[in-house]
Amino acid sequence: MKSLRFLIPLLLAVALLASACGDDTQDSTPAEDSTTTTEAATTTSTAATSDSSSCEAVAATIGTAGSANADLPDPEANAICDGDVVVITSNGIPDYTYIETSPGTPAAADLTFTIPATPVVADETTAVPALGSAAVATNGIPIYGPTEGQGGDVLSLGGALSECGSHNGPTGFHIHLFGTSDTTDCIYTAEEVAAEPQLLGYAFDGYPIYTGNDFYTSSWELTDESLFATDTWAAHTYVEGSGDLDECNGLTDDAGNYAYYTTDTFPYVLGCYTGVVELTEAGGGAGELGPPPA
Repeated sequence: MKSLRFLIPLLLAVALLASACGDDTQDSTPAEDSTTTTEAATTTSTAATSDSSSCEAVAATIGTAGSANADLPDPEANAICDGDVVVITSNGIPDYTYIETSPGTPAAADLTFTIPATPVVADETTAVPALGSAAVATNGIPIYGPTEGQGGDVLSLGGALSECGSHNGPTGFHIHLFGTSDTTDCIYTAEEVAAEPQLLGYAFDGYPIYTGNDFYTSSWELTDESLFATDTWAAHTYVEGSGDLDECNGLTDDAGNYAYYTTDTFPYVLGCYTGVVELTEAGGGAGELGPPPA
């Protein structure tokens, strides 16, 4: 693994992201309005105001490991603190090997993501977007939800994703799930992931996302296989206690820190948002929605 990412767990450790997940939930089926994108809410509570050390620690985890594709622009990802939020900018170019699984080549974009430096647990969970960005990886690549096209599961499209769990589309290069490969470079190696959860990125509510495939199981179950390729949210049912994680694919650790964890099965990354988050109408740039890859 490239040396930059060995620093991430240490840098994140100083972040004040501790907060327990609340018990109140709402229907986590994604919003059907395909004209919306996500931008993290900047609202904080008086009990959990932002701390500059938290913001700086989160910002320090953002960056790339350098160019991995000679035929693509050099990857760029940076972050700055702006009051109580972290502003992440990226050109959307992967810093790991790009494998073409859908038509088109990743092009440099002008992406901006804003996340709270100190996330706040919401009174109710919020659905992740049916299409478009739901989170951002530490290397600046957008992370999408489990759906593709008109709502079918991304895994219903055989070969649509690389082994790393990403692909290029009309809206740019993005990640749908976390994967490793024995034959090519991904964000982390299988050995790194097997050793301990690795920081993958941040949801738009500010909570971190770690790799959890070798450690945790989802509590969502496939209950109607006939809908898998057309409406994957309806095809799956959250069964509390059936897996290790909550409805949003997260948990609170022994130290009281809440985080999301990737899983091998639906919803792969996020089932919903636990923290306060705001959905805004599309205005171009990061998270702009669009049709599925051809």
